[in-house]
Amino acid sequence: MKKIYLAAATLAVALTFSGCKTTEANYRAAYEVAKKRQTQADGDEAALMQQASLPRQHTIDGVTLPVRYEAIGYPADGGATPANVKTFNVVVGQFKQIFNARQMRKRLMDNGYPEAMIVSNREPVYYVIARTCATAAEAAEALRRVSDDPSLSLRSPLPYILQK
Repeated sequence: MKKIYLAAATLAVALTFSGCKTTEANYRAAYEVAKKRQTQADGDEAALMQQASLPRQHTIDGVTLPVRYEAIGYPADGGATPANVKTFNVVVGQFKQIFNARQMRKRLMDNGYPEAMIVSNREPVYYVIARTCATAAEAAEALRRVSDDPSLSLRSPLPYILQK
């Protein structure tokens, strides 16, 4: 009888140590699955953020405009102040580096846009504004002007209206 108990205990111990053995292949497979899920989630999140940052068509005072609403700041040497930035702002450039925004502002001022200015958001992204307008009708005309200007090379989603 003791031999049966001893044999059963030996078998149980052997199964315990050999049955649940993790291997490098198991770890690698689990890692690959987790990595694939994370990459997919990051891609989905980036696509949603990209879509949220695009201007949306809004009808304001009977005029339909591509508008983006955002809190703005006024970087030094950008020409923008709370007093001279109106409700509707025609954005023709957006940059991560203030140097690039300043270069575009200078080119705009040299090419017939004397009120060109720079504003920023919290990230910061620097927006180059060709014209600031008080009404939606003025903004629509300014938007048409910059869209038709051959001296400006604009890529989608530019130009659009930034409303503070």
